Amino acid sequence: MTDTLVADIEAIVRDRLADWPATWEGYHWPGYTWEHTLRVRDLALRLAGEIGADARVVELAALLHDIDKAAGSEHAAVGAETAARLLAERGVPIDFAARVVDAIATHAGGNTPEHPAENLALGDADLIDANFGLVGVWRFVTIRAGHGTGVEETIAAMEEWLPRKDALLVLLNTDAGRAVALERTARMHEFCADLASALADGSADDTPLLALARHINAHCARGSIIDQLPALRAIAAEADHAGVRAAVARLADEAAGRA
Repeated sequence: MTDTLVADIEAIVRDRLADWPATWEGYHWPGYTWEHTLRVRDLALRLAGEIGADARVVELAALLHDIDKAAGSEHAAVGAETAARLLAERGVPIDFAARVVDAIATHAGGNTPEHPAENLALGDADLIDANFGLVGVWRFVTIRAGHGTGVEETIAAMEEWLPRKDALLVLLNTDAGRAVALERTARMHEFCADLASALADGSADDTPLLALARHINAHCARGSIIDQLPALRAIAAEADHAGVRAAVARLADEAAGRA
């Protein structure tokens, strides 16, 4: 596998997903799936290094795993077919391509501990990015804001939302993935508790933590962590609040697959 192949596949996926969908569709909004793909690639490569998976397979599978997200619940199977065609057109060896395609086909809940390490690295990374950590909180706020829900109601809903996220931990298939998810879960619970306290203290409009949530809520139309980080860092810089600085740094680290 060459750098040229990776760059070619990345460009194809970016063209497909960077502006998909054109408008809000359920839990998806313009550009989200492309940024999710990049985050999953980074985290899957990190997990691959820890569990001994082939990074070459993992990187291509991660880039291609949601290429057919528009197919809905069948996107893993449909995406695997698209990936097989794209790799064949580029002369990728059949055996290698088959490993990439298989990882894509099982990534959306089809893995068991007996699957190849490459499948498990991708599946765990995908589940983690969508559900755990500050990225998970950001996604929750953005989804609800996109459907017209205000910050106060969203923060109140976190009490019921967090246990549903916790219940997904059993779906992870690797010790490395569980370790990342548990650490992210702890930070997620801590941040949500801090938001609830800020909302309950009677001065919600003036608290820096609420300013972060309000900014994310207000920019849901084309919610992008990458685009929002400069403004969130500015909020943190102006605030004499360790929790806000830590939250923004944490979001950036998770978005880059470092945490």
